[in-house]
Amino acid sequence: MPILSQAQSDEDALRYSMLGFGGTARSLGVANAFGALGGDFSSLAMNPAGIGIYRSSEFVFTPGLTHFDNQSAFYGSATNADKYNFNLSNLGMVFTNMKTGKANADNGWVATQFAVGYNRLENFNNRLIYTGFNDRNSLTSLYVEQLNANGGTNPGSVTGSFPFGAGLAWETYLINPNFNDSTSYYTEIQGGNIQQTKTLETSGAYDELDFSFGGNYGNKLYVGFTLGVPIVDYNAVVTYTEEDVQNVHDNFNQMTLTDQLNVNGAGINGKFGVIYRVNDYLRLGGAVHTPTALGLTDVYRSTMTSSLDTSGSYGYDSPTGRYEYSIVTPWRAIASAAITMKQYGFISFDYEFVDYSAAGFNFNRIGSVDDITLETALNNTINEKYTGAHNIRVGAELAYEVFRFRGGYAIMGTPFASGFAEGSADFARSTYTLGAGIRDEHFYVDLGYANTRSTEYDTQYNFSDGNGANEGATIDKTVSNFLLSLGFRF
Repeated sequence: MPILSQAQSDEDALRYSMLGFGGTARSLGVANAFGALGGDFSSLAMNPAGIGIYRSSEFVFTPGLTHFDNQSAFYGSATNADKYNFNLSNLGMVFTNMKTGKANADNGWVATQFAVGYNRLENFNNRLIYTGFNDRNSLTSLYVEQLNANGGTNPGSVTGSFPFGAGLAWETYLINPNFNDSTSYYTEIQGGNIQQTKTLETSGAYDELDFSFGGNYGNKLYVGFTLGVPIVDYNAVVTYTEEDVQNVHDNFNQMTLTDQLNVNGAGINGKFGVIYRVNDYLRLGGAVHTPTALGLTDVYRSTMTSSLDTSGSYGYDSPTGRYEYSIVTPWRAIASAAITMKQYGFISFDYEFVDYSAAGFNFNRIGSVDDITLETALNNTINEKYTGAHNIRVGAELAYEVFRFRGGYAIMGTPFASGFAEGSADFARSTYTLGAGIRDEHFYVDLGYANTRSTEYDTQYNFSDGNGANEGATIDKTVSNFLLSLGFRF
């Protein structure tokens, strides 16, 4: 996430497209490989045909605890940061209508189901810190680039033209006009040689309200449809500092930039699914998720402070910005198979394809030339930078009387096209899961644990002309998710 967080970027589209692990503790315990199994509330968000498996009504809720741990490397310096988050992973009810006298029928409609509830599909909570000594450039070098572009900028226009960027540095005397040309500028922090530190604190989630309809035909064919209403709440605070730790600059001690971004919105999508029971031991499943249309609103503001050797300390606040736009996230296709061993358990497999290059922005609510130009540029970047990803989930459950023991493994493929990942930071995710539970006729309790690892990359700022490129941070990220599900059948 670059410092200039008020500007939309391709990373925003990826944030709302690359969804993680949520649902019930049972589903989590088998790495969410539930596409051909059903009979679990997480089916609403994966393969809605799974609610067709239900033969009774059910209420379930799942609280969770998530731990985020980040190991960052930046200019040769290693930093660790972590965060805990308590959350609600899901909550909902399934209502089942069994046809009288049809419970064991091999033709006709045996049962219909309706389900309503909430599933958390991505947890945005995180805490990231990295620090290092940059001997190349400063953030203020980027501001100078902004002001000197296209023939320069009149001093009286700096703050109004760049209220969230160069205007902040101008008002805190970190950049000044050249004596022989007042429309060109220089920075007090020439050539870098500063300690840079970035702290990113995020919160919020990508949740979904699901309304699902299912059916059981002849105890062989199960169908389902989910109308999904995703709800986005993303909050980020970026604190960025530069400090003259070696005292090499004549008129600079320290500067701090704080960016705040709040994103809220909602959307709509559809999910269609089918499960076919080949025999008592084999089930096959398939599901298609339509693209999700999200209407989002960004609210953002920035604050900068500076400490200078010769003239003291300064501070300046930007105005509060607000921008409305929409994002369409990609469609998904899921193919599943499961081997069931009656009272002994099951082994299940899911394959999912999602094309991240199909995501796109729409800024035409406002319709200005600048909006349309930015929209076109961003969508071209998404189409070029991202690609289709292959996700695989495998899980197993062993049953002994009322006890259940589970394990699973999942791979979420890189979203990047060839050549666009920064070294090993390809954002692919690898997840190991474990679970256990007790289930009887009217009540169950399940525990689930998932450990997800990925390598990511974060930049502080980028120069548009490619000069003085700033090194980013490589981040080894580990997310540990603990879920507890309580369910009641009636």
